[in-house]
Amino acid sequence: MPDPGDTKERFGRQYIFLNPPTTAGGEIGTWRLRVDDNGTPPIDGGGGGGSTDLAVSGTAGESITAGELLYMDSSAKLRKASASNVSTSQVVGMAKTGGSTGEVIRYVRNEVEDFFNSGSVVDGSPAGLTPGQIYFLSTNAGNWTTTPDTTTTGAVVRSCGIAVSPTKMSVEIQIATVI
Repeated sequence: MPDPGDTKERFGRQYIFLNPPTTAGGEIGTWRLRVDDNGTPPIDGGGGGGSTDLAVSGTAGESITAGELLYMDSSAKLRKASASNVSTSQVVGMAKTGGSTGEVIRYVRNEVEDFFNSGSVVDGSPAGLTPGQIYFLSTNAGNWTTTPDTTTTGAVVRSCGIAVSPTKMSVEIQIATVI
């Protein structure tokens, strides 16, 4: 049985074990998010709200730009994801930092991130994102698109995020559909 204050990470999020007081006199512990979706620290005062960085590090297998969608190859190297086929469409997240081959970069998923370079990583080079628009993995390696390829045999349709403002993307990698 865990003790109050114990933490664990599951599904890319950190949880803390709490024993809230009950009116029946007993204690029933439960696992809760360590930092909730609004950035409020838990009752133990830990965490840090908006300063919490949930990004994961990995080694670049090619030159990568911040904002590009990534997959991990069989050598555990990060590469630009593409909807052209199943093997390159297994998106692990969006690059938070860029880098050259062999450099360590950071990537994220399941959180809202600044998206300042839509002109270089979204098909069509828009000046900004369209709030409420769903963005998909593009057949152009690393790019996002609002119009996935739904006609080419073997292409993959994978929703990867929703724009919440012209400069912020909620990175949410979804299950793919193979055409």
